[in-house]
Amino acid sequence: MDIRQIDETSKRYCKHSLWLTAALTFAVIIAVAVNWLDISLINALAVSVLYTVVINFAYGALWKCVARSAPGTMAKFYLAASAIRLITAALVVVIFCVISRNDKEAILNFVFVFFAFYLVMLIFDSVFFARIEKNNNLKIEK
Repeated sequence: MDIRQIDETSKRYCKHSLWLTAALTFAVIIAVAVNWLDISLINALAVSVLYTVVINFAYGALWKCVARSAPGTMAKFYLAASAIRLITAALVVVIFCVISRNDKEAILNFVFVFFAFYLVMLIFDSVFFARIEKNNNLKIEK
């Protein structure tokens, strides 16, 4: 993969992840407006969106750096980045639980929304980068 393709892929990842985050946010807001979900999800939604956007942009930037400097270590990058994402997600959940320790409903709502965002973005990352790596392998074999 050349530098131009790496830059385009990184930009495309950030753009698609931002659109997916916006779609998830919109879906939760609609569900709250239609009374399918409780209004107390707004704090959980705000934290989940902020975490998702920050982590995704950091992931995209780090992917670009690793793809440029050491493309042979991409498998290690994917493993390390997933582990870091899991650890930071656990820290966010623990911090939220400590802050709202007496409000069990808020904690459950937060964990529900945060887990939904985390799971959707995990699936998105896996599919997006699996396609990228598959295309790279096909180009190398030709």
